[in-house]
Amino acid sequence: ARLCAIRDDKGVNMAATVTFLSAWGSAISAGLGAISAISSAQQQKAAANYNAQVAENQAIASRQQAAANAEMQRRSSQRQIGKMEATYAASGVTMEGSPMEILEQSAREAELDRMNIIYSGEMGATGAQNTAALERSRASNAMTSGYTSAAGSLFGSAGEYDFSLTRQ
Repeated sequence: ARLCAIRDDKGVNMAATVTFLSAWGSAISAGLGAISAISSAQQQKAAANYNAQVAENQAIASRQQAAANAEMQRRSSQRQIGKMEATYAASGVTMEGSPMEILEQSAREAELDRMNIIYSGEMGATGAQNTAALERSRASNAMTSGYTSAAGSLFGSAGEYDFSLTRQ
């Protein structure tokens, strides 16, 4: 629908003025919408990057804790095996045959326990690293989404403008 050319007492086309101001209002609104979309995306990116760093720190902590626990387990096992050897020696048992097999089996089981502790820490670290990778992906996607929303806001506003109203 075309607006009628209404002129004020100075000869200014009021319809064109209203159309012009409306267009500028839409442009400003679209610009603010675009800025808001990009700002929101930057905040989402920052939050996702922070979460990624937290997950990376968790991976490091998981490995360090596993290493410390494995070392404590190794020392404890060495003390236990040492006590077993001392007990055998005090009771006059020689370190051959069954007593030796028992000590060797205890040492194997202790090493298996130590390796399981390390493995558990690695699994925790891998999970945390996967979380970090997912968060970094979210950070990247947030910016892409923000730019897409900003462009949609700008182009959507331009599509709403009726250029035929400016031709009088």
